[in-house]
Amino acid sequence: MTTKEQRRKDWSARIADYRASDLSMAAWCDAHQVTKEQLKYWLRKLKVVHSEADGPIFSSWVPIKVSDPIQSTTHESSLVVRIGSVQIEIRPGFDPRLLREEVVQSLEKPC
Repeated sequence: MTTKEQRRKDWSARIADYRASDLSMAAWCDAHQVTKEQLKYWLRKLKVVHSEADGPIFSSWVPIKVSDPIQSTTHESSLVVRIGSVQIEIRPGFDPRLLREEVVQSLEKPC
């Protein structure tokens, strides 16, 4: 991991901690020996969007790993998307409306 990637990871964790703390920005910064300007910079840099109704939403690119295709014994192909322990498999003949309206929309909602 590069220094830049490590710094981004560290600040992502700090921002999550700040949001979960219920402290004012000044109080959190004092407790963690950072300036308010640093915190504000990283909030902008990591594109944290805060909405009153939804809470914080972190918008950033997530690295993906493309693995070698698995050779299937059948002629049917599928697309498998894995994020952590969650897996979505899309096979020929799938309902695109179901994928768009149920799966993608629920992924867009904050936890």
